[in-house]
Amino acid sequence: MRTLVIAGDYPWPADRGPRMRLGMVLRGLRRCGPVELVSVVSSARADFGPPDTELDLDKVARVGFDNRPRTGAALAPSLWRPAMPLGMPWQDRGRVQGSLARFVSGRYDLVWFFGARPWVLAGERSFAPTVVDLDDLEDQKISARLAMPRPRPAGIDDRLRRVAADALSREEIRRWRRLHRRAAARASAIVVCSRIDAARAAAYGVTNVTVVPNGYRTPARSLGRTTVGDPPVVLFQGLLRYPPNVEAARFLAHQVAPLIRELVPDVQVRLVGEHLPDLLTLHDPPRVTVVGRVPDMATELARADLVVVPVRYGSGTRIKIVEAFAHRIPVVSTALGAEGLEAEDGEHLLLGDSPPSLAAACVRLLGDQELRESIVARAFDLFTERFTSEAVERDVSRLAREVAGAA
Repeated sequence: MRTLVIAGDYPWPADRGPRMRLGMVLRGLRRCGPVELVSVVSSARADFGPPDTELDLDKVARVGFDNRPRTGAALAPSLWRPAMPLGMPWQDRGRVQGSLARFVSGRYDLVWFFGARPWVLAGERSFAPTVVDLDDLEDQKISARLAMPRPRPAGIDDRLRRVAADALSREEIRRWRRLHRRAAARASAIVVCSRIDAARAAAYGVTNVTVVPNGYRTPARSLGRTTVGDPPVVLFQGLLRYPPNVEAARFLAHQVAPLIRELVPDVQVRLVGEHLPDLLTLHDPPRVTVVGRVPDMATELARADLVVVPVRYGSGTRIKIVEAFAHRIPVVSTALGAEGLEAEDGEHLLLGDSPPSLAAACVRLLGDQELRESIVARAFDLFTERFTSEAVERDVSRLAREVAGAA
């Protein structure tokens, strides 16, 4: 069985969630036979490492496109295309399709699109029986952002700008949903990473949805510990250029951490991951340290007494939580941050949505060793039951064989 993967990311180094998921998809497909990979990524990116020879992919290539946000007159062509999300760089389809035409050869038994963007940029066409892995739902990200509490507009101009921005966001939701329905009509299977996302997609007409969860490789040894360090360390890690993570980092530093310090004065917050330059305004060591990108997360995980996920909008499931479960590190999260993992508050982690509730949960897990021990034990059991990379890879290979076999 020969498979072509057209992905909206590049899997090496596997230093953040989407890349880890893409690696699991590739390993699962490799169980079925030869795999070729084309990564369709922004031309501005340079964060690429050499391919992992362990995967033994037959061919690997990258295709660049212009991912700069379009504004003003440049946005006009997208406004008049109601079937296309405004943030979709569809204008570069010709270049991407030309590169794909030079890459592909012979017959494929399956094409796996990793993301909706590469499917659009490839021309929304199928080379073979097709799976479109949505990973997360863009419409849900926008809906969650609109539902966040916001300060009242200061004046009439601010109110008008907000009304216009909200109207544009609601239109973007409709466009993403149309795109998802179109993908479902043309693909053999649509993949999402949780049952809650499957239900949401089905509610607006997306058919043939299959759940392939996010996972994490079982570590040789867990890096967590039940005793709390001196000083205690709270970790939030992720791509800190990604808007939901940027907002979460600011929320943690400005509103949650000061409340934790009222009861745990020496607590240290570490923000780890590639970040926007203006996020350095949060850097106030040792209270808040903007660490930046690190070559290996193991050092930061071993230092952490607690992983906190204060994400207030987004979609999909957070691999950073699965990673903490695998390493037996206690987790505090917003309800949305833990969404889709089917983890129970008080059993596998502690939940809170307001600054006081998040801070109180952090203080509890920093001060109660018995609670820390019980939480991490049950979280690790949940990880081994549902979220190992081995289980995800089996799901991928099984779906691949079903789709190719049905065709």
